[in-house]
Amino acid sequence: MLTLILGPSGSGKSSLLRRQLKENAAAGRRSILIVPEQFTSSTEGALYRLLGDTLSGYVESYSFTSLAETLLRRYGGAAVPTLTEAGRAVLVRRALDSLLDKVVYYSRQRQSAAFCEKAARTIDELKSAGVTPDALAAYANAPGADRDKLSELALIYAAYQGLLANTGMDPGDRVELAAKQLDADFFAGRGVYIDEFDTFNASKRAMLAAMLPAADVTVALCCDGPQDRAGGMGLFSGAKRVAAQLRRMAEQAGVPCRTRTLTDDPRHGESPALAELSLLLADPTYTPQRTVDPQRPAILYHAADSRQEEAKAAAAAVRACAQRGVPYRRMAVICRDAASYLPALRYEFRLAGIPLFCDEPTTPENTAPARAVHAALDLLRGGVNTAAILRLVKTGLVDLPPEAQCALENYAYTWTLSAADWRAEFTRSPGGYNARGDAQEAEELALAEQARAFLMPRIRRFADGAKGADVTALTRRIYGFLESLGAPDALNALAEQLRAAGELPAADEALREWNVVMSLLDQMVRLAGADGAVLSAAEYADLFTLLLRTSDMGHIPQSMDSVIFTTAGRMRLPETDACFVLGLAEGEFPQTPGDSGLLTHADRDAMIAQGADLPDCFENRVIREQVCFYKALTAARRFVWLSWPGGAAGLPVSAALAPALELLAVPAAQLAPQDLAATPAAALDLLGSLWQQDTPRRAAVQAALEAVEGTPAAAPGFAAVQRAARRDPAAVQDLQALEELLGRSIRVSPTRFERYAVCPFGYFMEYVLRARPRQKAELAPNISGTLTHWVLEQALARRGGAFLDLDETALSDLVDALVKEYADQNLPGRGVRMEYLIDRIRRNLKSLLAFVQRDLRQSGFAPAALELRIDDRPDPDDPDAPRIPPVELTDGQGHTVRIVGAVDRLDVMKLGDTAYLRVVDYKTGTKKFDLREVWYGLDCQMLMYLFTLERNADALRPLLGDRAAEQVRAAGVEYLWADPSPATQPRPDADADTAAKAYPMEGLLLDEESVYRAMDTAGSGEFSPLAYKNGKVYYASAKKSLAGADKLARIRDHLDGLLRRMAENLYAGRIAAEPLCPGGSRTPCDWCDYRAVCRHADGVAERSAPLPEDPFAAPPAGETGTDKTPGAGQDPAPEGGGTHG
Repeated sequence: MLTLILGPSGSGKSSLLRRQLKENAAAGRRSILIVPEQFTSSTEGALYRLLGDTLSGYVESYSFTSLAETLLRRYGGAAVPTLTEAGRAVLVRRALDSLLDKVVYYSRQRQSAAFCEKAARTIDELKSAGVTPDALAAYANAPGADRDKLSELALIYAAYQGLLANTGMDPGDRVELAAKQLDADFFAGRGVYIDEFDTFNASKRAMLAAMLPAADVTVALCCDGPQDRAGGMGLFSGAKRVAAQLRRMAEQAGVPCRTRTLTDDPRHGESPALAELSLLLADPTYTPQRTVDPQRPAILYHAADSRQEEAKAAAAAVRACAQRGVPYRRMAVICRDAASYLPALRYEFRLAGIPLFCDEPTTPENTAPARAVHAALDLLRGGVNTAAILRLVKTGLVDLPPEAQCALENYAYTWTLSAADWRAEFTRSPGGYNARGDAQEAEELALAEQARAFLMPRIRRFADGAKGADVTALTRRIYGFLESLGAPDALNALAEQLRAAGELPAADEALREWNVVMSLLDQMVRLAGADGAVLSAAEYADLFTLLLRTSDMGHIPQSMDSVIFTTAGRMRLPETDACFVLGLAEGEFPQTPGDSGLLTHADRDAMIAQGADLPDCFENRVIREQVCFYKALTAARRFVWLSWPGGAAGLPVSAALAPALELLAVPAAQLAPQDLAATPAAALDLLGSLWQQDTPRRAAVQAALEAVEGTPAAAPGFAAVQRAARRDPAAVQDLQALEELLGRSIRVSPTRFERYAVCPFGYFMEYVLRARPRQKAELAPNISGTLTHWVLEQALARRGGAFLDLDETALSDLVDALVKEYADQNLPGRGVRMEYLIDRIRRNLKSLLAFVQRDLRQSGFAPAALELRIDDRPDPDDPDAPRIPPVELTDGQGHTVRIVGAVDRLDVMKLGDTAYLRVVDYKTGTKKFDLREVWYGLDCQMLMYLFTLERNADALRPLLGDRAAEQVRAAGVEYLWADPSPATQPRPDADADTAAKAYPMEGLLLDEESVYRAMDTAGSGEFSPLAYKNGKVYYASAKKSLAGADKLARIRDHLDGLLRRMAENLYAGRIAAEPLCPGGSRTPCDWCDYRAVCRHADGVAERSAPLPEDPFAAPPAGETGTDKTPGAGQDPAPEGGGTHG
């Protein structure tokens, strides 16, 4: 006998079936309950709670698939494997490959994983409708059908079926086979109860047809009665068509049929408003008899500004329900599209401390084992390459110490490594071309080499063994490769760490991910490894990706008391007190039906016109969307929350919901800050969104966070937020530890001093903490400058006085040899681009040395020392090299500061009893010398060296030889632009005559004509910073580039004062991020490596006071010293004894 139990949502259909099951069990009669796949686990738990230990053995619960497996095990056929959805997609790909050039319509998509997934779903839809490949081919020839498309789809379908016969069975095929082999004895003395189905496909109908003559069958369907008065498009029309089908099947089987219709609404007996909502959704013409009670609302709505805000509001509403005594396990969050809401919900629920269980499918595509398999295949596809090796290491499945993994990644970041580099021992410095050569770099190199030496032999064995391997052998090789890397050991170690930290679900998940991916490798062998088939690594990777994307890992609930998250299309909820329905925007929920699979609505209509019964036709999908909407809004017993991203998001509420909101007078939710900030973490997150608003709401949230600060309930990170908000200047609190780092004496190079002048915090990070960012080994400006300096120094040092006599060919040969020597020693791993840059530097150096030759030939100054060391410590590489002791300054607290470094070139001229010193520096940039920057402590390197040499005349005289004199005076500093850029003036043409090239100079010279005339004897302006006209120096040029002895002394004393203040501030722990922006120029923060940690805000605490053109001009009468306020307006007059035009 067939019994149909019909009733709308909440009418008690499932409760009635369970009462009958309990009565049968109490009477000793056995029963079978059949539910959808998603319901089997929860149904077994519900039956046990209903029946207990004594009676639960009388009731067996199945899905149609599991029932088929039971029948096949009993009657034969169970040995044939069942394909998963992932397996079906792979089989479609194999079918496409087998058809070769017969695939024309889909030729462009045949390699696409997404196309294979769609094709598998389409074949499944056709099978569910009972459409065979031959029938589909016949439909292709019908009038109005898309012949090319449907006939090719029939071809793919037939090829798929052919491969399937040798591989396994689809789940639907197994159900049909079980139906054919069904023996009536199986159901003897058993009643069959079927619940929670909306429709039955062809295979399920075949099973039902086999059951009806053999057993009493009871089917519960969601509809308000047997008669369809809505013309086939009503909410319950689909269920009523199913009921009609079942009645016809019973009639054909000669089985009587009884229909029972339930009209009560026991689910909503305690909530009249929800009962009214159910009636209104079932019949839009219904007039509600009551509205929502505003004092105790059973329905609330909320129009959020965004989906994130919608999730935040839902978390607040869930927490409010929990506070009213509703267990989390009796609450559910429902939406139509999980991808739109799941990330936001997970984030907001975690902040609110709400356990959430996701009932949506999750693929293993992004798990660590899957990434490891893909990395292994990439090594086969592209050979040994950095990207694949690092991707493999970063999975965490390589049994290497974390420090070795980090060192390897940093080494590979610094150097561009070829396959040959990976095969050879690592010998280059991890610091790249800026290597310090210290113990830390040596340790990092050893760790990187340890990782390389571990990986490369295993990669080589894997690659050699995989050559020409078939699918089965290649799969074994992949597993063996991962095992040789220590993946199982690394995984077990990770699981143990997680368990020790109390994260048991995460530990189980990590192990399950490995098992799932390894089982997919087994599937690869079964699906693609028949008859010794050979696939390239690329083809294997494509098929494996298909398996990953179409596999569902399932979920393990982390708590028995969790809120369920599900979509309306998969909704299978236990008894639920409160539902939170999200995304109720027009066109989104109910969803506007679009094309699915490879068939369009027009294709389906054409096939339906020929008699096909396709469940996914447009009309059925519209009805299904209505049913999903109806069930989502009527699933709760006591409370429903309705929301959508309206407000600032601008999405209107669903037209299906709007009338109900109005007729039932549903109130809007009023969310106070304490609702949205129920936990400290949630409050801190809310404060972030309110931070720019000076409102009472922000003040309330901030006050709540401050109230729990310093207690165990404090929000992690709020103290940091408060510090950032106050923007307290950075300072070192432990001055004793700071002094241990600095020592009692600071040795600082001019470059470091300038770094401090630009920003004390940047100096502290780079030179005190030595926190250096990773840098690629490439020809950066500083490396280009080092190469240029080295070649210039070596050319003068190695040739000595003979340098002036070198002809053009000898000079060119010298440059070629020196550049090659430097590059071979210091620039390993050079690529094509770097060779080009080095060649450009080489060409420029030839013309630059020719210019230096001409300069020295005409100058009264001659080089006295090259790369002269200023330091009180010997050079570790050359202890006997000459050096000049630095000037020592004190800060008044027992600390000293010394300027150390190396002078590129020291030139000397002897006039009478005076030796004049000129310091020359080669600049590869284009920055002009400006005394206003010197005032701030910038661009003062050469001046500091000059003043040091002048003050240490006694130590210097032995180096001057026959140019030594009783008196030593500063003649000035010159900056030679060794590689001027086109932005300043045309770059010298490498192919032009070298003797004709000139290089601009900048600097500051002593304002004594005998001195500056000796630098440019012809007064051409080519060999000094001065410009001449008619034998006289331009006034503007003299004003900028000449300084008397008094002015030089003021500059020296000012720089000494800056050094002392630097020492005072450092030892006092004052390291505030106060960048120097002279003249209001661009902030140095734009290129600072430490901006992410300094908390500096642009425009705040920036030093940019304007200065006069010459801040070191003589002070007006009555003033002394140079500690005047930067920016005081002055009109400095020229000084000194020169003749200026």
